Amino acid sequence: KLKTILPYLETPLSYSFDAKQKLEALLDAGVTNFNHAVFSFLQTTNYPLSNCEASYFPLLNNEDILIRDDIFRILEESGVGVPEYYKKIPYEVNGETGHYSRSRSGCFFCFFQQRIEWVWLYEQHPDLFFAAMEYEKEGYTWIQNESLAELMHPKRIESIKAEHLKRMKRQAAKKTSPYLLDILDDAEDEGCAACFI
Repeated sequence: KLKTILPYLETPLSYSFDAKQKLEALLDAGVTNFNHAVFSFLQTTNYPLSNCEASYFPLLNNEDILIRDDIFRILEESGVGVPEYYKKIPYEVNGETGHYSRSRSGCFFCFFQQRIEWVWLYEQHPDLFFAAMEYEKEGYTWIQNESLAELMHPKRIESIKAEHLKRMKRQAAKKTSPYLLDILDDAEDEGCAACFI
């Protein structure tokens, strides 16, 4: 079965074979087979996991399909806890209350932060926001077409919060997937290899 699903991994995404179809094709082969296929593919990369031997990687034979809520529950029950930056904090804009947090990692300099996450960083950890801001020199910015100096203006923060709140309402109105892949996909359609590793 592994040989039959490896081609799915190697098939590039296209309009006729999107990410959801690719994932479904791989998972249809079974969770364990999916894990082994992904691990085999990783062996062809330079990711740190490419140096691991299958016998030392116990998650390969895991049959559980865990969603984000399951992972957070396991972290809480184990005593490790969920990192604070994932815990939603309320904000107000135009008389309404929204909630923000980090969606991926706690890296203050992450290229893949959403604008609302930069606002979260500015409001919750200004020291880290200004540390990230120091890297913006000679036209280099963390966000395409916007510097952190521009983002931190009160009117801009208000518009980012208003847009975020509107997007959260739209997402709540439609049925959303509980799978981490879909949750991350909602985060401005960006991926981060560093976080994947």
